[in-house]
Amino acid sequence: MKKRGPVVAIAGGILITIAFLVSYSIMERAGSSLGTNGFFPSPESMFDETSEKETVNPGTTYTFSHTTSSSQVPLMWGLYITDYKPEDQVAVNVTNMFGDKFGSYVESDPIFIKSFTIPKVDTYSFDVTNTGKSSITAEMLFSENPEKSKALTDPNSPFNKNIVPLAAAGFMVIFGIIAIIVGIVLCVMDWRKSRNQSRYV
Repeated sequence: MKKRGPVVAIAGGILITIAFLVSYSIMERAGSSLGTNGFFPSPESMFDETSEKETVNPGTTYTFSHTTSSSQVPLMWGLYITDYKPEDQVAVNVTNMFGDKFGSYVESDPIFIKSFTIPKVDTYSFDVTNTGKSSITAEMLFSENPEKSKALTDPNSPFNKNIVPLAAAGFMVIFGIIAIIVGIVLCVMDWRKSRNQSRYV
């Protein structure tokens, strides 16, 4: 009988074993560092710049500003309500110093992320109006050209140390399961073929 089925199945089992070992190692390491960087990346760690936290009372507006250093690249920005409550809601208007509008949004999530292409080096204003019923504490997050942000390029960031290896381990489990199924199918096919051939011997 051919050995291709068992070989493929064993390879799948090895992939799954490696994936679980990688996952266990990450979880064990992260468990001892939850007091520092933590397991999952914080919203702030996903951006290059973070504003000061500001309190915005109901019905009032606070303006955050950001001066860009480049142009014709994406500016990824986010608003993070650090003391979020289910009834919180904000309206955000984005303009530059000349009054050009770059978007208006009404959001009720603890964090939301948007982006637009920076037309030129300029100072952009983010007018945050608290349309909810209670005060909020919020901060703005910014990354110019996010493909080159620290969260993606810093090998010691929680994203690269924890999330990326776990995602790779997840793919390894999927491929391992597929390989085991294919191996079993090949074993059955080879067994049937060898049995049919033995009838003519």
